Amino acid sequence: MDSKSKKTFNSFYSKEDFYYGLEVRPEFSEYFNDKALSEKVGLDLGCGEGRYAIFLARKGCRVVCVDRSKAGLDKLEEVGRTESLQISPRLKGIADFTFMENSYDIIVAATILDHLDNDLRPRIVEGIKSSLKPGGTLYANVFTVQDPGYRVKKAAPCSMESGDISDTSAFMTHYFEHDELKAMFNGFEIFYYYEGVEQDLSHGSPHAHGWASMLAKKPLDT
Repeated sequence: MDSKSKKTFNSFYSKEDFYYGLEVRPEFSEYFNDKALSEKVGLDLGCGEGRYAIFLARKGCRVVCVDRSKAGLDKLEEVGRTESLQISPRLKGIADFTFMENSYDIIVAATILDHLDNDLRPRIVEGIKSSLKPGGTLYANVFTVQDPGYRVKKAAPCSMESGDISDTSAFMTHYFEHDELKAMFNGFEIFYYYEGVEQDLSHGSPHAHGWASMLAKKPLDT
């Protein structure tokens, strides 16, 4: 996250309401709803205001939350204090986070891999693979080339004005090709995968998103 995007997201997150709301993706809630998480440790990379971390922590998971937005982490920390949740915020960029081997039962990478440049992205993917415990669960979602923002960016890189795209599309670094997210985690047991285009009414003006979402497990014999 560069200084311009950090300033923008701090502005979004400084508002009283949660900018993206607190609702997580349905595949995430459906999978974890019936899971016992009180002995689990999670990592939420690029957590923003922390809706995924809050969901996990409310189920008893201890969650480390990483983001460069102080406003987002402050809001998340306040929820943690109010509800006595086990949330540990880390104010730092993803590039500066130290991945400890076999440390986390659950890792969330929600709309963060698509914000990383081509040099950093493979390093973070390797960090995720290393720090997830054998048998641990990864949840990742990314913007794809089906996203309207991708078409606008390709047609006019200096202009992101369109009523059909997200107000944060200007900060997207990489739009994923078909099955690219799967390929990054080759060798993992992918038990849920989805690609499609959806309407998003959660923030800003109504717009569409091209999404890829994935739930996968790290092999036990790694």
